[in-house]
Amino acid sequence: MVAKSWIEMPFKLGGLFRSRESRSQSPLPTPPPPIPEPSRAYSSQAAPPQDLNVQPSQATIGPASTATNIQASPPPIGEGQNYGVKPLYDSDIEGIEATVDIVFVHGLTGNAYNTWLHKDQGTRVHWPSELLRQDIPDARILSFGYDADIVNFWNPASNSRLSNHAENMVGELVRKRERTDTESRKILFVAHSLGGLVTEQALSYSRNTADKFLHQIERCTAGIVFLGVPHCGSDLASWASFGTRMVNLLKRSNSDIVGVLEPGSEMLRMVGNGFQTILRRRKDEGSEILITCFYEELGVAGVGEV
Repeated sequence: MVAKSWIEMPFKLGGLFRSRESRSQSPLPTPPPPIPEPSRAYSSQAAPPQDLNVQPSQATIGPASTATNIQASPPPIGEGQNYGVKPLYDSDIEGIEATVDIVFVHGLTGNAYNTWLHKDQGTRVHWPSELLRQDIPDARILSFGYDADIVNFWNPASNSRLSNHAENMVGELVRKRERTDTESRKILFVAHSLGGLVTEQALSYSRNTADKFLHQIERCTAGIVFLGVPHCGSDLASWASFGTRMVNLLKRSNSDIVGVLEPGSEMLRMVGNGFQTILRRRKDEGSEILITCFYEELGVAGVGEV
């Protein structure tokens, strides 16, 4: 399956999540009966009450006001590092009980904002926070940001390895869910490039760690969307490795992260085997993780397939 544009993803994600039977089907509450007309009249000797404890947004009648508020809201994050778990949208704040956490994990040289940003003729749309929330309004949408730069021109690149990023993501997600009393909520990951390997390693760490309170991340994961994830490595890694070796002559850069993406990498094999073990065990347990993969069919000019 090939996604022609990241901008199409909100509708595909909605279809993936809604295919599960775990979604609540509770009916809408019955509206209160209309107020009798005589009770609306005020006495000529008393002025109408000035404080009805009704906010302007509550006084507006009709569903159009809700849609307008969603579309008008600016993205909760912007340009910058945005490291760690950041909230992009929380349906609980909108008065809708959330039934799933959707976690976006960017890839190599990306970040939590630009990776998911659609730009066209001056228009900028951060679709996870501005579009996806309209397609799946009863979700909490989060992003996990980490230092994925091979070389940062102004600052030395992070020396964190793949496992460090995975453990950090698990720890931050657990803290976020414990603070909001949502430890049992289902999780859907959307991972791009290196972010897919970070997600796979995070699930292996969550399942196998001795700290039982961290098990919830793997146990609650219901599905994963992989976007261009190099499960078998990428020829582009050899170009990146050459670049990091050259830059290391002048400054520190993170060649460990690039090495994971090399075809035949030992770390890549270990991550893949651990993830496949989880998928088989979850299937045997009757709680299979749904997987959807998107990949590129055309090679990059001068480089080949990524």
